[in-house]
Amino acid sequence: MTTSRTQAALQQVWPAAPQELSAEQMALAALRHEIDELDDQLLALFERRLAIAAKVGKAKDAPSGPHVKLRPDREQTVLDRVLSQAEPDNREAVESLWRQIVGWGLARQGRMKVQVWSPVEPTRAFDGARLRFGAAADMRAVRDPQAALAWAAEGHGVAVLAVNAGDPWWIGLRRDWSMLSVFDGFGGDTPTALAVGKIDPAALPNGRRVIVDVGGDAGDGSGIRRRGLDTHHGWTLSLTDAALPVGGDEGCVGSIG
Repeated sequence: MTTSRTQAALQQVWPAAPQELSAEQMALAALRHEIDELDDQLLALFERRLAIAAKVGKAKDAPSGPHVKLRPDREQTVLDRVLSQAEPDNREAVESLWRQIVGWGLARQGRMKVQVWSPVEPTRAFDGARLRFGAAADMRAVRDPQAALAWAAEGHGVAVLAVNAGDPWWIGLRRDWSMLSVFDGFGGDTPTALAVGKIDPAALPNGRRVIVDVGGDAGDGSGIRRRGLDTHHGWTLSLTDAALPVGGDEGCVGSIG
């Protein structure tokens, strides 16, 4: 940077005359100017990404189908690739930022609507859903999980519903709401809430399969190991690492990354 450019940059970030600044102040001003330049670059790239996301939305509309505009498999692939390149100490921040970027990109295709039912730990479910869908998502709490499922089944958006919270709504995924799929979970290794929507089964993430069936969480003798999440009158909601087909005889109703 030339002397004149340096002085101009210093004037922008520190109004005092350059000759009145100490060496420490000049170094700080130079760093602030560098951040300003990076912010300009980030803004240009972000707006370019939003424009491309809008075009992607139109491409998705071409072969119109019954599913919401979510591709959990694609999101998982991109996030894994980004995180693999990030410094270990930055990965949490990178994931949070990336989720926000993707959320605003999806908003250009139609703002994602999310209904959350979690009577026991509402803040925890909201935090998980907000991280997953970003600040651009239109989120609201609801009191009736069955109404949220009916709403999601009509393609209006996705429902985030607590498990083991007094209502075995998940049984309906094998009966009334078979058109819906579980595509994410929140609350740690053992999810306390699941995201459900009209997701194309081919677009589900690669990960643990979600099973709804009659029997204990140890399995039914088929050799499939399971981790139980909830039970109700002989029905069991569980997870397995087995690669089961969605909608098959095993009772697989989706998967979580």
